[in-house]
Amino acid sequence: VIETREGRDFVIDASAHDDYYDVDIKVNENNTLDITETITAYFNINKHGIFRTIPLRNEVKRLDGTTTKNRTKVSNLKVNEQYTKSRTGDSLEVKIGDPNYTLTGEKKYIISYTYNMGKDPMKDYDEFYHDIIGSEWDTVIGNITFKITMPKEFNPAKLGFSSGAVGSTNNSKVEYSVNGNVITGKYYGELDAHEALTVRLELEEGYFVGAGFNNEPGMIALFVIPLLCLIIAYLIWAKYGNDDEI
Repeated sequence: VIETREGRDFVIDASAHDDYYDVDIKVNENNTLDITETITAYFNINKHGIFRTIPLRNEVKRLDGTTTKNRTKVSNLKVNEQYTKSRTGDSLEVKIGDPNYTLTGEKKYIISYTYNMGKDPMKDYDEFYHDIIGSEWDTVIGNITFKITMPKEFNPAKLGFSSGAVGSTNNSKVEYSVNGNVITGKYYGELDAHEALTVRLELEEGYFVGAGFNNEPGMIALFVIPLLCLIIAYLIWAKYGNDDEI
């Protein structure tokens, strides 16, 4: 069940009808994710559509006390309905729906995109850490199913899930199975607003190959410009400031 987002015209309303949220994730060897989200919603009253907010910066806090931050990139975005997208802070906001058309009843949205996680930050092992359902939704979400396809073998004993508010380690409502490199599962219950469903899988070092850095142009400029200034200053000194020997 997905509730109303107050004050916004692109919303999903709560109803007694069943809504569904299915997430299919194909993990690639270069630490990119091909994600397809299928959201089946029911509109009680006339509305235009929904918002989907995708985070572009993430902070990971682990049980052992370690913390890492990463930047991500979204590409190959496709939606089965009319949409617009914009950068809002550290997120990509996708507004799905026709501003000139309203609808009621059941509506299915299919959103697919490539999520580039960048270079793995861990030194002694690789890690797949991802919010299957992110905490960006200010709605209640139920009937959640997921499928995760890994690129090669992994140790199922290193696989874990958590759900709830930020910092929660509760996994009591998650049921999953592993068949070869494929993980399938379901969340029993509802996620409240700003609650997430997260998967973490510790992998052997070198599991991901060919991942790159997701530095933004502004961050690159912070390093490149001072280096260029230093080189130019040296060249000027070498030509005009280096006195000849007597």
